[in-house]
Amino acid sequence: MKQTLASVALAFAASSSFATDLPLGEADPTSARIFLELHSIQQLAGVMNPFLSVPGEAFRIVEGDSLALGNLRIRLVGIEAPEMAQRCNALNGVPWECAAESEDRMRDILRSAEQVECFSNDRNSYGDYVASCTADGEDVAARLVAEGLAWPDEERGYYLPELAAAQAEGLGIWQAETPTPFEWRMQQK
Repeated sequence: MKQTLASVALAFAASSSFATDLPLGEADPTSARIFLELHSIQQLAGVMNPFLSVPGEAFRIVEGDSLALGNLRIRLVGIEAPEMAQRCNALNGVPWECAAESEDRMRDILRSAEQVECFSNDRNSYGDYVASCTADGEDVAARLVAEGLAWPDEERGYYLPELAAAQAEGLGIWQAETPTPFEWRMQQK
C-alpha cells in the first residue's frame, strides 16, 4: 500500500513538472535526473490502465493459458498450461486430462466473472497480446498456478508463492512427476 501511494505521489509530482521547471543557468544534473525519473514513473503509471475490460462471458478459451475475444488473442503472461493433447501423471499412475481441465477451469473462472480486465503493452511473435488478466480483481494466471493447472515462469519469478502452495498440497500437475509443456513437445518429435 505504501509503495502504491508513493508511486501515485511521484506520478502526480511528475505530471505537474515540466522541463521549464528545471533550474536555468548553471547545469543541475541532480534536478535533471530527478525530473527524468519522475517523468518515467508517470509514463509507467499510464500502462496500468487495462487495454481490455469486458464481462468474462465474452471470452472464448483457446487453451489453458490463452483466450480470445473476437479476433483478439491473449496469452497469459508468466504461465504455461498443459498442451492440448498433453495428459498428466496422477498419483495413482493413471494419466488424467490436465489440458482439458486447465481449459475448463479458465472457462469457469472467466464465465463467473462480472468484469475481466487485461493489462498489456506487449505482443508475442504471433501477434497475440501477452497480458496479465484479472477476473473480478483476481489474477487469473495466479489462480491457475495455485490450483496446479499451470506451470509458472520460475526464471522470471512469476507466481512462486502459488507454485509452492500447489506443490506442497500435491495439486493437479504436482500430484506426480509430469513433463512441462516444453518437455512434452520435445518428446513428441
